[in-house]
Amino acid sequence: MGRLGYWGKVAAMCGAGLPDRAAAARLGRTLGAQSYAQIVTIAVQLGLVPVLLSVWGVRGYGTWLLLSAIPAYLSFSDLGFTFVAKNEMVMAVARGQRDAAVATFQSIFALLCVGAPLLLVASAIGAGSVDLPALLSLKRGDGAAEQCALVLLIGTVLVYQFFLLVCAGIRAENRPASEAMWAASGRLAEGAAIGGAALAGGGFVAAAAGGLAMRIALTIGAYRWLRRRTAWLRLGFAAARRGEIARLWRPAIAYTAMPVAQALLIQGPVLIVGALLGPASVVVLATSRTLARLGTAATNMVNNSFVSEYSALAGAGAASAFDRLVRVQLGATAAIVSGYALVVLATAPFALGLLTHGRVAMAQPFFALLVLSVVAEMLWSALFTPISATNQHAAVTPIFIALSGAALLATAPLIAHLGVSGAAIALLAAHGAMIPVTWHRLRQTRA
Repeated sequence: MGRLGYWGKVAAMCGAGLPDRAAAARLGRTLGAQSYAQIVTIAVQLGLVPVLLSVWGVRGYGTWLLLSAIPAYLSFSDLGFTFVAKNEMVMAVARGQRDAAVATFQSIFALLCVGAPLLLVASAIGAGSVDLPALLSLKRGDGAAEQCALVLLIGTVLVYQFFLLVCAGIRAENRPASEAMWAASGRLAEGAAIGGAALAGGGFVAAAAGGLAMRIALTIGAYRWLRRRTAWLRLGFAAARRGEIARLWRPAIAYTAMPVAQALLIQGPVLIVGALLGPASVVVLATSRTLARLGTAATNMVNNSFVSEYSALAGAGAASAFDRLVRVQLGATAAIVSGYALVVLATAPFALGLLTHGRVAMAQPFFALLVLSVVAEMLWSALFTPISATNQHAAVTPIFIALSGAALLATAPLIAHLGVSGAAIALLAAHGAMIPVTWHRLRQTRA
């Protein structure tokens, strides 16, 4: 393997179908960066809990979680445009059309420059007009600080959209590993700023301001890094085109709608089970689902590592290399899925008892059906990756939304006849149906 490095060797061993040695090395670097990103995400999520609990107490930490949850709804405020911009820019550069990449880059920048301030002003007005103490059960007199913190948190989310656009520029010349490293480092720095502000004695405002300041600094730093390595790409308005936004809106909205449909399948059954079977069954569903979905992190890491390669190959018109890469990815996914299913089914009774301190018993055939639904989800997500990487996913999204809605409608009568297993059957039907849908769409894009 020469000097490919550990992850390069892993990438090369996934299959002999990788387009070339450089692709194996690049994919290996991306897998390593995605692993780092997973570690950072877990570290920030788990690390902030004891820090903020010890400083602010249970009530204060709970209030912070509520404040942080509200801006989360603005995380898709770019409406998916930054994601499709990444793919479009990689494909354009691979075709040798840097001017097209600049047009996409600056068009999305113009869109964000118009939309972000409007959203910030509207959010500030909304935060000022809402009685936060009553909404969040705070003590009277605490509302001003919470309103200020909320606006700062919203500002952080909006700045993050510009950061995502800069990441699109970093990926333009097929540098997904660098993009992943910047994104993960940004999450780490922002988490450290929030925790540091709290440990220094600051309240919600100081923590939110620290997170915002760090996000701004990381965005500027990433852009300066981009300019040193990709001098031809810069932020501005000269190349912005309204027609470019019009061309990209359909795949952008379609991409944004996918997690909405996914949320329906994740949260919908919980509400229905709670209404029909009660809280005890909700605990069974929620804890079993948490355990069953552990394997999705591995397939998500693999899927994310392949996206930029697909975009570059599609842009260059390398159809045979694209198809070989699909086989490599599907082979890696099949290995992960097989190992995941065997391990989770074998260890689930022990793991579930450990996770719930023996308070939740394994329910069969519910858990086996739930695992099969996750397997189906992992498989169709892998098939969806090359489709979304080339912005050909607009036809898939409405089908997934329809299947998610149909699954929810079927959940209640299935639960009435089969108990909690009915919810697992509904999930399995929806995700299972997506496998032929994504397979057919992938074949269409390659025709």
